[in-house]
Amino acid sequence: MTTLGPPRGYRPSQKVLHWLTVGALGAQLAVGYNLDLDDCDPPGEDLSGGDTSDAFEDRMDRLEDACEARADDYDLIGGGVDLAEVHLFLGLLVLALGVVRPLWRRHVGLPPWSEHLSIADKRLVHWTERALLALLVVVPVSGLLLVGTGDDDWLPLHIGAHIAFFAALAAHLFTNARPKILRRML
Repeated sequence: MTTLGPPRGYRPSQKVLHWLTVGALGAQLAVGYNLDLDDCDPPGEDLSGGDTSDAFEDRMDRLEDACEARADDYDLIGGGVDLAEVHLFLGLLVLALGVVRPLWRRHVGLPPWSEHLSIADKRLVHWTERALLALLVVVPVSGLLLVGTGDDDWLPLHIGAHIAFFAALAAHLFTNARPKILRRML
């Protein structure tokens, strides 16, 4: 009876989770960077001031209508699905994957290191994977806090997390996008 040695690559379940994450992140970034909800004030109206009268409520109703009309411009397929909703859904999916992936990794383990990685590469891979897994939680949570609270104080965290994500992604691609290494995940 022959026994197989340790797996040389990742398990199919790990590959599916990895590439599902890549797809969700790609879609999330494409949708997110196409959103432009910064300014939905009705043209020519100044909504500032401390007026609490009916006129103020009328202006707020017009502002809400203008924001809803602007959101309709993001309608992807008709029927009321807009980019902001898609962005929220994808953010929740990325967050779920960010929680599931480390738990699944802990459950099934990792294959041995590729013999094509130097000691420095292994160290870089180790830390960039940790950073990417952490940022799969930090980026969507900071986005949810930003939207959920309506408080722009969360914006620096969300932007900083994006910058950290792109830096970690660049390091991840630097070490893992070589054919001999990438083959383990395909």
